[in-house]
Amino acid sequence: MSNDDRQTSASPVVTIEQAGTAPAPVAAPDRLGLVATTPPPLADPDMLVEGLRYLRQHIPGFTQLTVQEKRTHSRAAHLDPEFLEHGLHTAVAWQDTKGLVGRSGEELREEHEETRRWDQAIVELRAFTDGIEASNTMRKHRVGRAILLIYRALGLRLHGPMAWDTHMRPYYENMKRAYLKTQRFRRKTKTNEPAAE
Repeated sequence: MSNDDRQTSASPVVTIEQAGTAPAPVAAPDRLGLVATTPPPLADPDMLVEGLRYLRQHIPGFTQLTVQEKRTHSRAAHLDPEFLEHGLHTAVAWQDTKGLVGRSGEELREEHEETRRWDQAIVELRAFTDGIEASNTMRKHRVGRAILLIYRALGLRLHGPMAWDTHMRPYYENMKRAYLKTQRFRRKTKTNEPAAE
């Protein structure tokens, strides 16, 4: 090995050729003899928001409906599946379908198939958002438990027989005011709830 080779710190790139494919760069083995692999980066919330905004612009027909619009569209959008299937068969068989509704029976069937595929995407996206919400709830829980522990421990130290950490009293008093305000609000909400029948 020459001195020039020792000075380069970058790992050499090895290519593997498969029949009928272009050479693909592969990372050289590291010092332990294992192939160097980079774990996929963890998702960042800001990056996810940007990605979702980008996706929103590329979903055909993406829109938001008012409550009134949802009610108006609900009946026709949720027909009985058996009735809908018979209707699609009828639309394909009837020669006047396109003149009546502006689309042929085959076009209606394709659009119905597209709605089925979007329904699957919606189910997956709801599971995805449920998972994100659950993981964030766990983060909030960990932070909340830690803050409650700090509040209780600091209260014991400040009100014990030997007052320690007295320089922390203003911080504790701020926490106490906010905590008591929250507790009063919760009690008030509970008393205003209708009694169970």
